[in-house]
Amino acid sequence: MKTRLLSLIPVALLAATTLTACGSDDKSAHGNDVAGGPSEPSFTFTKDLGCGFGFAKVDDEGENLLSIYHDFDGPKVDSTVTFPDKGWTATVTVGTHLDANWCNDVIEDPQAEVAETWEIVEGTLVFEGEVPTFEFDGSGNDQPVRAQLTNAIVENEDGEQVELGDIALTNTSFGFLAG
Repeated sequence: MKTRLLSLIPVALLAATTLTACGSDDKSAHGNDVAGGPSEPSFTFTKDLGCGFGFAKVDDEGENLLSIYHDFDGPKVDSTVTFPDKGWTATVTVGTHLDANWCNDVIEDPQAEVAETWEIVEGTLVFEGEVPTFEFDGSGNDQPVRAQLTNAIVENEDGEQVELGDIALTNTSFGFLAG
């Protein structure tokens, strides 16, 4: 399985990078040796985005978005969740302006543009402290909800993998929904 770095490449550089990557199956599009397993991302999730029943975190450029949300039809929430889990949607989205209009019912430009979505295929989410309620009552939580995502690996539809590592998550508006 060939792996690559998960990052959005400007369209102007995409053709040049693709041509460069065609020379070897042992190198990613960024020239990193990937024969040994999942590669590491070329970005860092830096900004927590509050809202809803889960967690979201984006990089400084708004080009990579980690999103982990509970499905209301899923099972009861435990303090530890192992991915993949039927009760959760856990992805990394690559695109532009991915944090635009976050948890906002007034949509303005720029709007998020999605280039691709990677699924979290391995990893563990551990809530810090008491697990919050997952029932919508309109009020949201008055305290931040925190969790730690550990040993996370994402995979695209071609089977390419990227190891995200450990990521601290905070939702300051847990349970709040726009609108």
